[in-house]
Amino acid sequence: MMTNNPLPPFAAVLLDMDGLSLDTESTYCLAWRQAAAEFGHLLDESICEDLFGRQADDVERLISQRLGSDYDRARFYRTAEKYWREYLLTHGVQPMPGLTALLDHLNQRGIPHALATNSDQSHAEECLQHARLTGAFRVMVTRDQVSRGKPAPDLFLEGARRLGVTVTACLVLEDSATGIAAARAAGAIPVLIQRRDSLRLRLAAEAHAAWASLEELIRVLA
Repeated sequence: MMTNNPLPPFAAVLLDMDGLSLDTESTYCLAWRQAAAEFGHLLDESICEDLFGRQADDVERLISQRLGSDYDRARFYRTAEKYWREYLLTHGVQPMPGLTALLDHLNQRGIPHALATNSDQSHAEECLQHARLTGAFRVMVTRDQVSRGKPAPDLFLEGARRLGVTVTACLVLEDSATGIAAARAAGAIPVLIQRRDSLRLRLAAEAHAAWASLEELIRVLA
């Protein structure tokens, strides 16, 4: 187990969505892989993991590089979306372990919190709906509401503004290098929550603290 710095006093918490609050990343990966297969390409999980946390333009660029001359943007995303929605209708989206307990903890103690995601508002709301968490976040900041997405600090700066706190007093919970970089750029307190051991060990030095799950974080907060 890695040694973490003690958490400093904080006034609010900002949470990422994909891979941190909701297990959407596995659903994206499945849809991307099925769509790539229709183009005759294998998109393995390690490539999918490299796409997580990135802005849509970066995801598109990397998929285009992987598929090469076979890439047809409109067809690929139309196909991927079809597979993604088919999966959600059957399986829904699962909250990450510990999310509901963490939200309960923050609500009980009156700690302001917000969702801050590189996804657009309509997509974030749809994911929360499929996770049966509509209304769970009273404050949400999405990519289409700010000038720049992560790794720029805009989402976290806006989240702190809407919560009425200084960003330097915000814990930012993230699972990706992109998110941690955005938290650092904002001057917030970056906390890495990453279940993949190799990735957590690689990114831990960039964060104030790192744990494998929200459940571990709750034990520290309690």
